[in-house]
Amino acid sequence: MKNNALDNFITSIKGSWTGLNSETIIKGRKLLEQLAKTPISESWLADLHHKKQESVELYRDQNQGFILLAHVEMQGNYRVPHNHGAGWVFYAVQHGAMEMSTYSQVTDRTGKSLLVSRGANDLNTGECNVYLPDDIHDTKCLSDYVLMFRLTSCDFKGEKSEGRLVEYTN
Repeated sequence: MKNNALDNFITSIKGSWTGLNSETIIKGRKLLEQLAKTPISESWLADLHHKKQESVELYRDQNQGFILLAHVEMQGNYRVPHNHGAGWVFYAVQHGAMEMSTYSQVTDRTGKSLLVSRGANDLNTGECNVYLPDDIHDTKCLSDYVLMFRLTSCDFKGEKSEGRLVEYTN
């Protein structure tokens, strides 16, 4: 059987994943950008585009804990500012455009905490962003739909249930 881009990605990321460090970030980003440029002629990717499921787990590493997910967002869908607790994540757009803003939580002189935006950037097909532990960001789908890959350092359900993953409301 002929290897496809997904199989090649999984083999490569398993061989280069060494935890949170510059090497993993640089290599993981490069690999995800390559995966995001996969032609839709590959059947696994065509299936994701056809079904447009909100979330599909493509791979879970039982030894190191990282997870590769495919996500579909529809035009105008907005996810409020959030972090991923102690986890970290790569977002790579395979189809469409996603606006992503980053924030810092600051405390003013009166002791009140608020989020301050660092600005928004568009993430387009073939591009990848990385968010490290406690980085705050939001997402908004700008195109008819976005198909993106999310490579997470761990299962974020644990981060959320243990109170480290925070969603911010203004």
